[in-house]
Amino acid sequence: MQLTSPAQRTRQSNPARLALVAFLGAESVFFGTLFMVYLYLRTAQTGMVWANQAHDLLLPSANTLLLLLSTLSAWQAVRAIQRGEVRRLELWLLVTIALGVAFIGGQIAEFSRSGMRPDDGEFGNVFFTLLGFHGLHVLAGVIILSINLVRARLGDFNAQSYSAVELGAWFWYYVAGVWVVLFAALYLL
Repeated sequence: MQLTSPAQRTRQSNPARLALVAFLGAESVFFGTLFMVYLYLRTAQTGMVWANQAHDLLLPSANTLLLLLSTLSAWQAVRAIQRGEVRRLELWLLVTIALGVAFIGGQIAEFSRSGMRPDDGEFGNVFFTLLGFHGLHVLAGVIILSINLVRARLGDFNAQSYSAVELGAWFWYYVAGVWVVLFAALYLL
């Protein structure tokens, strides 16, 4: 029989975990629906110029690298607070936030250099809807991580109490995972 500490039991039964999982499930349905619309249009429309034909991949690939690196720094933040290293938590949260902001900047650059507009027919609609909503999720993640950074600086987290850090990282991993799927579908297929 494995014994668990009160902190472990609290983390395991935390209603915020269930709420986040439910929210991410709903978001998956949302993104999945948009993705299915994209796939339908992609197979039904011939003669349309798609992202992989219209863009060079340097900026989207760099953005992908930024988000993948940010998942590692988010993971390092969680690991740091699990060991009670608040200063390292702050450092890794700051790194993750900076990478997220850089990603958003890259997305803005991608939108402006594409020459497309949201009203450019079906492709413009789907492209901007998928990437725009993903960008809003990245922005939400940056805000969540920033709140956790402020809370860390105020002394709200320690090795026994850090569920907000962990949940923020889970959201961030989700956002990065969605981006990998979007990148592959919009730029590589």
